[in-house]
Amino acid sequence: MNKKLVVNVAALVVLTLGALGSGYAQSESAACNNKLITGNYGFTIQGNKLGGQGPTGPQVGVAMTQFDGKGGLTQIDTVTVSGEVVADFTHTPATGTYTVNSDCTGTFTINFTDGRPPVVANFVVVEGGAEIDTVVISAGGNQGIIATGSVGKRRFARH
Repeated sequence: MNKKLVVNVAALVVLTLGALGSGYAQSESAACNNKLITGNYGFTIQGNKLGGQGPTGPQVGVAMTQFDGKGGLTQIDTVTVSGEVVADFTHTPATGTYTVNSDCTGTFTINFTDGRPPVVANFVVVEGGAEIDTVVISAGGNQGIIATGSVGKRRFARH
């Protein structure tokens, strides 16, 4: 009877420690930081431009963004709104800042050089940094002007 009690207590301790460890692994990771997304990502942009200067309507585009691993970024893009080209790869690259939080969420701000207002987006890093999923939360400091999201994929696999 004593032996059975010891075995049950030991099993309970192992299960408890396992549950504590798995809960911690899901909440935060030391790997989720600005260095995680160092490199070039190709983004596919889709959504709607609802207001502001220029045309409004369906918005699509592609972008190549380089994250420096230290919180800085540069980006070139081509974007159309209602079929009208509002930006193309010939403009001077935009610059900006980003932060990856310990839970692999984050925020970036893009400051365009071609007259478009600065854009702020929230994002989630997935697949160990191979993909970044975004949603625009403001343009020019105003919410509700752009309802757009994007998916960015790492251009080259990390080794």
